[in-house]
Amino acid sequence: MCLAQDLSIDPDLAGPAQPSSEAAHVSPPSQIAHNISPMPEISHHDFANSPASSQLTRHLRYSSELVRSPDSPYSRPPMQFTTREAELIKNFTENMALWADATDVHRHFELEVPRRSLYFPVLRYAVFAFSSRHLNRDKADTSTEALEYYNSCLSVLIEAVDKASGHIDEETLAAIAILRQYEEMDTEDMEMHLTGTSRIVNSMSEFDFNGGLGEAAAWLCLRQDIYVSLTRLRPLRSNLENYLQSDIFRRTDDAAYANKMVYLLARSLGSIYPSDSAISNESLENIRLEVDGWFDSKPAAFNPILESARNKDGGNSLPIIWVLSPFHSVGLQYYHIAKIVLAMSFPIATDSVFEQIRESKKVERTIRSHLLQVIALASSHAKAENALFTARHSLSIWGSVFTDRMDQDMVLDFLRHIQQKTGWQTESLSSSLQQQWTQDSNED
Repeated sequence: MCLAQDLSIDPDLAGPAQPSSEAAHVSPPSQIAHNISPMPEISHHDFANSPASSQLTRHLRYSSELVRSPDSPYSRPPMQFTTREAELIKNFTENMALWADATDVHRHFELEVPRRSLYFPVLRYAVFAFSSRHLNRDKADTSTEALEYYNSCLSVLIEAVDKASGHIDEETLAAIAILRQYEEMDTEDMEMHLTGTSRIVNSMSEFDFNGGLGEAAAWLCLRQDIYVSLTRLRPLRSNLENYLQSDIFRRTDDAAYANKMVYLLARSLGSIYPSDSAISNESLENIRLEVDGWFDSKPAAFNPILESARNKDGGNSLPIIWVLSPFHSVGLQYYHIAKIVLAMSFPIATDSVFEQIRESKKVERTIRSHLLQVIALASSHAKAENALFTARHSLSIWGSVFTDRMDQDMVLDFLRHIQQKTGWQTESLSSSLQQQWTQDSNED
């Protein structure tokens, strides 16, 4: 799941600076114009391509430190929620926070973000925008309320970054990561909040990886960076060395073990999309051994509590996999994705055309096998909705390997389920896969 490739806003568009006396009160979106001078309402596409496209990124580019805000007490009074805002914060806590906390044993987005939203408008508006988008997902026009909150968050965000003097607090980083998730719900993801957040995370010191909200947001941003690297076939923007400062590499709990696989998948992508050198077979082999070692040494709790092979003759197109917690779903999904990435990356070392074709078919079977596991794991735990998105992203890359009609129907049903349950748009992906399958069928 962030701040943008040339995401910026002209100060004239953002409106005058907000007086500090007004920062403690947050009104419903229809009244925002009277209180905080929001930006004009514009579409995401227009915003990404507007002339106002450098100020915020410029500030973030030179921000050198993430500041951890005090847990309590806060010096200013809490901002009360309206009835609608209470609905939005409740929906976020019960749903989308679980997506962000997929590998966080302390559940910072579920517990800390709502609490800090009482004091930090930038976090408050980010939550409202994302939650509104989710609640209105079944309506014809999902954007009006959500976009008002989104624009209001950007107004506050610009001011916060402008006053930061090189220090970005963890509430701001968390808000940007939430906005990034909001944008991923679009059919056409503009990646407006990806580059800037990567820059912030890359500047984090060891002090910042202290197990707090800032670190939780950093791991969310890494998962978002992995998604873009996979789907856009390009290098990660994240500096993986920074993540080695996290205590997850010293802990032995299941959440930490799942995060280790997130890190290993990121390293796998770093090996196949190196930013400064050619792909190294030695590097690929080393990371393959580490990925296999992760699976072979995984704690017993990572083993499914129920597992059965698929039975296509019996109408079951997917294996059944149940796991104990969302940590296990995420860790195992990322393992299978890493196996796909590495299987595609090793060169076929033969001069025989027959062997090249044979090995290519073997790779395709490997991809299909691991992809089935990724999809099955998406339904392995009711609270692991984040696993649905991971499966969706994987299908957007490798879904064409399903050549059997029953498998294709299973994929389309699965994508419809994701959109209905989460609000994440899947129609465009379904259409694209159907076109690929038709083209492959016509070429046979």
